Amino acid sequence: MTQDDGKRCSGCGGAMRLFGREQIQLGRSSLLFGTLPHLLAGALDVEIWECPDCGKLDLYRGEEVEDDEGRMAQVICPRCGAEHDLDDPKCPNCGARDPNI
Repeated sequence: MTQDDGKRCSGCGGAMRLFGREQIQLGRSSLLFGTLPHLLAGALDVEIWECPDCGKLDLYRGEEVEDDEGRMAQVICPRCGAEHDLDDPKCPNCGARDPNI
């Protein structure tokens, strides 16, 4: 891809070009919960820009992100499809109980 939006390489000063978009997995593994935190944390959409001269890569947020600080992780109800807080014992929309609680 050869898109130039004025981004300059901080290493050599060359013009950066868009390399692609990716989803970077958030979260971490733990001894007690294994990889469950990965599933709950989600992923971050990023644009990857490269410098064709020196090979340096830069990451930029790929989309506008709401401020989720302090917000409970969300799940989708398997019965009605409504999104609700992970720690709700039942769906506030249809009343289906979470089989994992």
